[in-house]
Amino acid sequence: MDPYGYGEAQLQIQRTVRDFARREVASGAEERDRLSQFDYGLYRKLGALGVPGMLFPGEFGGSGADHLSFCLAIEELSRADVALALTMWVGTQGAQTLSRLHDERREAWRERFVLPTVRGEMVGAGAITEPDAGSDTAAIRTTAVLDGDEWVLNGAKIFISNAGLENCGFVTPLCRTDEGFGLFLVPKGTQGFRMGPPLRKMGLRSSDTRELWFDDCRIPATHLLGGRGSGRAAIVGGGFALTRIYIASNGVGAAAECLDLALAHARSRSAFKRTISRFQHVQAMLVETAVELEAGRMLRDKACRMHEADLPYAKEAAMAKLYCTEMAKRAADHGVQVFGGLGFMDETPVSRFYRDVRALTIAEGTSEIQKHIIAREMGCFSPV
Repeated sequence: MDPYGYGEAQLQIQRTVRDFARREVASGAEERDRLSQFDYGLYRKLGALGVPGMLFPGEFGGSGADHLSFCLAIEELSRADVALALTMWVGTQGAQTLSRLHDERREAWRERFVLPTVRGEMVGAGAITEPDAGSDTAAIRTTAVLDGDEWVLNGAKIFISNAGLENCGFVTPLCRTDEGFGLFLVPKGTQGFRMGPPLRKMGLRSSDTRELWFDDCRIPATHLLGGRGSGRAAIVGGGFALTRIYIASNGVGAAAECLDLALAHARSRSAFKRTISRFQHVQAMLVETAVELEAGRMLRDKACRMHEADLPYAKEAAMAKLYCTEMAKRAADHGVQVFGGLGFMDETPVSRFYRDVRALTIAEGTSEIQKHIIAREMGCFSPV
């Protein structure tokens, strides 16, 4: 029996993605990070393996896998390259929204956007954060005004992943409308939609992050996804909870790899005529990481299983996101410390993980926002 309760299909997915990550992803991660380059050929191989299409139903060429299996895939990819794993799950979100439509648009966008995403030939880009609106999504200023049979978008987004990639086919900005907020589909190349150069970042350098602008950007009225005014509720009420489990999986994978790297180094590095793994202070860092990793994985799994069981899971998703990303940050810090001076060098993987995981406590809602959500779900804001 698997100690985590994973089924045989889940374990097979985990083994398959782990083998792929070690064979195809890990070897080039340092170079991609150093050059800030995304490897499109590698992503197509990931598509051929079936990872981007895991959550899509069979009619779209996907495998219809459960979300925990998808999280295990994210975890294993993150052990080799957090930036690639993040690009992948972010890049599939928009097409998943399109695949759930039940009108004429479903077939119209099937060939153009959904199937290429499933095959690993295309990614999408969500666009929520603005220069003056991050976790406070109610402060979003980008507007969408209905003009006849078209929506006219105006505003700016920042820190947006994937939009500048050559294989990005569309963005889905959240905009303010006269009836609340709406989520829209803007194909790449639409007139009035432009983007800035890649932003220089501390980590996740091989992923694409940019600022976007919409200047009288016109899209058909049918490009509103969901009901008018429902966009923010869909994202805040459900979308964020799920993506927080995904980013928790990024953290679990990064922490697991940092632990393995640190343990192997501690067992081979000698000082004062013995390996440093025999020193208590080094042992303490390794043990703390191991214990926290176990706790983080169980929090992630619980939140994911509650989602699969159609149970309320906003609190559990926030707990998983908070704990796993903060835990990954500590694991990377311990990894660098165990490696010593070598850990400060970019040629050592723990240096890259140290920089990459720093973004995880900020993206998809900061750690402080997660604490706010958990307190709210606990009833702390209810009147006595």
